[in-house]
Amino acid sequence: MAQLIADRRDVDFVLHEQLDVDKLSKDERFAEFGKKTVDLIVSEARNLAIKEILPLQTISDEGCTFNAGDVKVPDAFHSVYAAYNEGEWLGMTDDPEWGGQGMPHTVAMAANEYFYGACNSFMLYNMLTHGAA
Repeated sequence: MAQLIADRRDVDFVLHEQLDVDKLSKDERFAEFGKKTVDLIVSEARNLAIKEILPLQTISDEGCTFNAGDVKVPDAFHSVYAAYNEGEWLGMTDDPEWGGQGMPHTVAMAANEYFYGACNSFMLYNMLTHGAA
């Protein structure tokens, strides 16, 4: 099922060959985001997407339920949401002063390519949460 999401070779080609993303580390805001760090971030995003988020693709078809003002998501979403939050993926590009990682948007977009490709339904919760914040 991993074929449904972005191909790692394509992501690496775009980040490193087309966009030269490691040059962003010359800016002091992104000094810690050299090639090695970017590759690690992309690898971890891909692993989370394939191992945890992708199985939600089928489960998400169950949908949510609304009962007396309470919205319930499929039970499997809870542990994956906890793992997503533990990895601090929600605030990738946010200022570290406010609890974010201060990551370049280009790198965050590569990570999100895996997440959204794995299960768009699950990622909508995160997008809406981030937008509300």
